[in-house]
Amino acid sequence: MSTSVLAGQTAVVVDGVDIDAVAVTVRACPGVDDLYSGRPGGPATYLPGRQVYGVRVDPHMLEVQVRARWAVPAVEVAAQIRHALRALAPARRVDVIIADLTDPAAPAMDRSAREVPITVSGQDQ
Repeated sequence: MSTSVLAGQTAVVVDGVDIDAVAVTVRACPGVDDLYSGRPGGPATYLPGRQVYGVRVDPHMLEVQVRARWAVPAVEVAAQIRHALRALAPARRVDVIIADLTDPAAPAMDRSAREVPITVSGQDQ
């Protein structure tokens, strides 16, 4: 692991990959809600005084684990992430784990009404 100071921030580089840049880049993908910590022992990078959950790097591969957005196909999410990380880890295989999905949007409810309509078998009661 090495560190360098860029624009007032300390970049943490593990095996030639800037871990914080990976995290920011993955989170910026349209199909990604966030990195995902998952179960104990899941992908994580341990840095001085903190961890970056959902990112693991080794000399040959970069692994990211994410919570994807609902209704975005998994292959599209993986393609977005791999394309975005190409410049940060050009010589590495990028493995993408979609460990969770966001909840689908709940139907909008008119909060001005005092009574909530109940629907049974497609008919309003």
